[in-house]
Amino acid sequence: MKVIYTAAHAGAALNVPIGGGGAIARMLEQEWRGSKPFEFEVVRPQEAAEDLVRYTQRQYTQFCYRFKSEMTNRILREDPAQCVVLSNDISEGPDFELLARHGYRVFTIWHVDVLAFVARMYMRGWVRPEQAARWMRPLERWLPGPLRLVFTNQHHCVRHSVGHFVMTEAMKQTILTCYPETDASKVHVIPWGAPSIASPGVRREAGLPALLTLSRISPEKGLDQLLMMLRNWPGRAQLKLCGAAAYMGGAAHFAKLQWLAKQLRGVEVIFAGHLSGQDKADAFASADIFIFPSVFESYGLTLMEALSHGLPVIAFNHDGARAIVQPEFGVLVKNEQELHAALDDLLSNPEKRKRMGEAARVYAAARPFARAAAELASLLTANSR
Repeated sequence: MKVIYTAAHAGAALNVPIGGGGAIARMLEQEWRGSKPFEFEVVRPQEAAEDLVRYTQRQYTQFCYRFKSEMTNRILREDPAQCVVLSNDISEGPDFELLARHGYRVFTIWHVDVLAFVARMYMRGWVRPEQAARWMRPLERWLPGPLRLVFTNQHHCVRHSVGHFVMTEAMKQTILTCYPETDASKVHVIPWGAPSIASPGVRREAGLPALLTLSRISPEKGLDQLLMMLRNWPGRAQLKLCGAAAYMGGAAHFAKLQWLAKQLRGVEVIFAGHLSGQDKADAFASADIFIFPSVFESYGLTLMEALSHGLPVIAFNHDGARAIVQPEFGVLVKNEQELHAALDDLLSNPEKRKRMGEAARVYAAARPFARAAAELASLLTANSR
């Protein structure tokens, strides 16, 4: 069996803020090159990842349609009886309908439920994902290009993929609610677990208590809400925001964060940029608490990474965080008051932070990414016949 693995964000260098999909593509390729569960080929776009993260919405939409055509044509050169297709993306995915019509077995990784993301971030939660799916379905063929990437691509993905890989049970239930005709047995829950640590970090004392976030600079990451919640916090700390602006609206959002940071009195904000390798390891080692303020997240790959470095965590309460955070090593917060209380409690109690950090490390060690990669490979192999 041969696996054709299509990944729009594959091949990005470590210093490019490409996001979780690119990171997973890189790690799966590394794992499977070593374990060799099957022959596989990664189909990447011609565009450089450095360009993709700077594209406007119009440019990125055009890229999605170009890559859709490129990878679909590549797949059609393979014998459908001798291969399976694994799509790393939905909006940036192949022509699911055409491939199914030609007899290809397509599996899809759901790094994000695009429809649920649009409902949460752009419709402000006023419309539930299942309502949006139901209302848009009769209009799908007439939608403009960007909306077809959301609604039409995801509907075709659900209908024509023979299997779906999601990270949380909540994500599975959202798919089944939005597309009630879907066979639940086709949706497999595989949490990614913790990436392996290449090298331990070196702790550098900041003087003030050290708080850390790690994500690309983008509205759904909740960094603006975090800064606004810290304006009235009476404590003192250094907050290191690690990440770079990427994709549509990233630069404007970064400017907003800089403006908000200047309004803080007791919190010194450091914009550290995109970190990788030893710099990232050192940032984890130097932090007292990892904060995961995303307002929408299908999973928490950086959250698992922080746990593997032995950091207690404070996370905003959403599906991705709820699937990971346990009281032994983390706190889920819903509002400013709960955030302030969690910071005061953890920063005033170093012994508690130490216990939580040890529990975090144990939790992450028991859930290595290699296990998830092996499970995904096993399901692909079992369903290839």
